[in-house]
Amino acid sequence: MRLYGFDPIIADEPRLLILGSMPSVTSLAKQEYYGYRHNRFWKVLQAYFDLPLNSYEDKRNCILTHHIILWDVIGSCEREGSLDSAIRKEECNDIAGLLATYPSIQRILCNGKKSYDLYQRHFAHLSQQTVIAMPSTSNANRTISEAVLFQKWFEQLDQVSLMENGDCHSFQNRIS
Repeated sequence: MRLYGFDPIIADEPRLLILGSMPSVTSLAKQEYYGYRHNRFWKVLQAYFDLPLNSYEDKRNCILTHHIILWDVIGSCEREGSLDSAIRKEECNDIAGLLATYPSIQRILCNGKKSYDLYQRHFAHLSQQTVIAMPSTSNANRTISEAVLFQKWFEQLDQVSLMENGDCHSFQNRIS
């Protein structure tokens, strides 16, 4: 069965592009990015920005108010279940068009190996930005502890000015 992803969530004057691979079955059913409750993506942002993210509206607003674009590398694919390893016949989103439209993007974080590999295969030649392969926030990724996962994400989020008032606290400050 052919699956189709979501439109991007795009903040004004975006500085950071976060790319997933393809929404999970649960996310597609809920029509929400990272809709599976055990995915740690929203937990990372909640902790980093020190905001309550209790509803999907809260989560969207977090993206919109912190100069982020959230999208997936894959626009459509065939897949049974939710695992990236089951993705077949993928068609990519227009990342090239997105980067051309938003030259303010400073950094690209790929949430997991699949999104990074696809980005490198299809779009690496376009990128003036730093592109980082991040550990996946998926609950299926248990190769690192949650503390290390958060630390790695915080370290990269610290590299981009995402708050208007400069109140962004580094990971080091948060654990002190």
